[in-house]
Amino acid sequence: IERVIASWVFGAGMEVTLAKDETIAEDTAAYTNEALAEFVAGLLDAGQDNEDVETNPDQDDRSASLLLSVLRDALGLGDQWLIVNPDGAVSVPSPETVEAKRDPLDYRVLTAVTVTTKLEGVIITDEYRADGRTVTTRVTENGVERQTITQYANLIDRIPVVHIAHDRSGNETHGHPIHDELRPLYDQYDDLIYKQLDGAKLLGNPILAFVGMKDIRQVINANEPATPETYLARDGSEQTRTQLNIDANAVLLVGEGGDAKYVAPPVGFTKDTDAALDSLQILMLMHLGIPFSVWGDELSSARATSETQMKQFAREVQGWQRDAGGWIVRLCKIWLQYRALLDPQLIVAKLALKWPPILEENEEIALKYLTFAKDHGLITDETALRLTDLVENPEEEAEAAAGETEEKQEKMLAQTDAGEFGGRLNQEQQNQQENT
Repeated sequence: IERVIASWVFGAGMEVTLAKDETIAEDTAAYTNEALAEFVAGLLDAGQDNEDVETNPDQDDRSASLLLSVLRDALGLGDQWLIVNPDGAVSVPSPETVEAKRDPLDYRVLTAVTVTTKLEGVIITDEYRADGRTVTTRVTENGVERQTITQYANLIDRIPVVHIAHDRSGNETHGHPIHDELRPLYDQYDDLIYKQLDGAKLLGNPILAFVGMKDIRQVINANEPATPETYLARDGSEQTRTQLNIDANAVLLVGEGGDAKYVAPPVGFTKDTDAALDSLQILMLMHLGIPFSVWGDELSSARATSETQMKQFAREVQGWQRDAGGWIVRLCKIWLQYRALLDPQLIVAKLALKWPPILEENEEIALKYLTFAKDHGLITDETALRLTDLVENPEEEAEAAAGETEEKQEKMLAQTDAGEFGGRLNQEQQNQQENT
């Protein structure tokens, strides 16, 4: 569930740029947008060599996209935190090590975020505030504790920490795991699966049962040798019972009125458990909003239904993207503020987030729309090329095509004029010959 949602939210990437502002010079905006594009690419691509995303070059490479892994953790744990360091690198502390302090008069306002790291003999407390940063190191050696406190200035006047809280209500400070409300359903699902598997195993190895006997002791004695078997009772005590070695006997001796038969679950019981599991899965998917087709459970006969469900699922994904858009923009804004301290060409202003289409368009219908708009002069050649996504630079390609078309027209006109002039000369010569 976490993987599917994170993949649909960030799988196609996104674009973070400066919001349109006529007061910002075009070259300045382009330079800033290019820097933002590199930073976002590093957040999305696990293989991207981006020093602003690399938390520690000496750590082992876990080959995971930072945004994907962070969103998966937020979905599974309820909360996740991102810290932007002054050098532009992004750190991801474990959520249980983070403590948030809030304004006593307004719980929505963060006043400090403290990250506590406990190592063998060392406890490091890192407190981030809008007015500075305090790192406290406590080292214990031979029962003696030494404490070191280091103060750092905060050059951007805001807490460089981004909190990701999944499914947080308006009056809450922390989020909830996506599995919170589904845990009772998971429990039932787990029980049913194990019972179905136990029943299937029992069908393959049925139990021999003696039924209708008047004297059980007589049957046991008649089917000797019998060996005692030790087992643990439900209360944990060790008990002993007689175990008949049926495979060692050629025949079975059954007492008066008794019968011996193999006992197993009735054939077809798996259909009932399958139906129950399907019901639980439907309840789960109704809560999550993930259609069957996304789980790879689509049949050809249900294609039309799946396409209808995917339209609704696209709306769900858009909602998840809007939820994620807030903390993504805050993360990029903090990074941009730090980088602007070292690069005066960067400008800190309002940011805009653009997501690509969630579902692929019907190419045939899109082509009809494009042809209609182009034939009626509603769009330019550059716009038409950009919508087709055939070339990397639609503007240059449209200009080159226009120039090539103009050359062809001039050549055709020249050939036409020469043909008409030659035709007139031939007609005049013929007239002169006739007169002569």
